[in-house]
Amino acid sequence: MSTLAPEATVSAHHLNPAVIDAEPVSRFGTPDESRLPPHVAEIYAKFRRQYGFVPNWLAALAINPDTAYRLVTFYEHLFEPHRSHLTAAERELIAVVTSAANGCSYCVFNHTQALAKVLGDTVRAQRIAQGFHHVRLAPKEAALAELSERLTRDAGSIGEADLQNLRALGFTSQAVTEVLEISAFFNYANRLTIALNVLPDNEFFAGRDVRTE
Repeated sequence: MSTLAPEATVSAHHLNPAVIDAEPVSRFGTPDESRLPPHVAEIYAKFRRQYGFVPNWLAALAINPDTAYRLVTFYEHLFEPHRSHLTAAERELIAVVTSAANGCSYCVFNHTQALAKVLGDTVRAQRIAQGFHHVRLAPKEAALAELSERLTRDAGSIGEADLQNLRALGFTSQAVTEVLEISAFFNYANRLTIALNVLPDNEFFAGRDVRTE
């Protein structure tokens, strides 16, 4: 069973650098792996086989096992290359811009690494994460980034012209719908991660990619 970190202890971790290593993975802690239901235990096993560790976002969400299962299932289907109408670079660009607009440091760390990998350019990926408005983007990239940011900050401002702009740049109606879906997915995932205050994995800072396709 999980244990809840006392609020005072959490505050101390944030205030005292000497105990930063004891900072909790999330506000609700993490579950006892031995008590995970089989469908979530298999997800843990799969991540260990593929990446060598269970990322903190998965452990944090698994405090309610079906929350973790739903998010992983949705994500894997959404980012399946053979199903997508977008390139890997386009999907990761949307993920980074949306997460940055939300201030979700966990997802920004994660997907900036993924964007760097597909672009083959770590500096460019990091610059996009810091503020895409200051990066010279190709027209398609700029349109994807701008729409993702607006969907995140002010969805009601998006009109027919915005969608037609992507169509004029060569995106099909199916692809435009997927752009909106990916950004909407990360708005969902970002909010969970932010509210639970999920601690970024050490692998982010070691320069290790935490996910590949």
